[in-house]
Amino acid sequence: MKKSNVADVVNGIEILDNMEVPERQIRPSYPFGDLKPGQTFIVECEDKKHEASIRSMAVGRNRKAKDQGKEDRFIVRRIPDTEKAVGVWRVS
Repeated sequence: MKKSNVADVVNGIEILDNMEVPERQIRPSYPFGDLKPGQTFIVECEDKKHEASIRSMAVGRNRKAKDQGKEDRFIVRRIPDTEKAVGVWRVS
């Protein structure tokens, strides 16, 4: 890896030369498209941000289905008696 160099400082923020772009961190994809009505999958969330991300994905899937005239619908609920687990249900 090349060492980055400070090229300039603007408003107290360093501008760097030759800094490599880190590899993308990819979370596993979730099987929304594989669920049939009545099925669920459970995710152990790392934190509230991770949980919010899963909820956002479900909302996005619901909007996309509605826009396409489909009846696919997903809901996300916390799993009782766990601290970090959420379930994603396909309800239609």
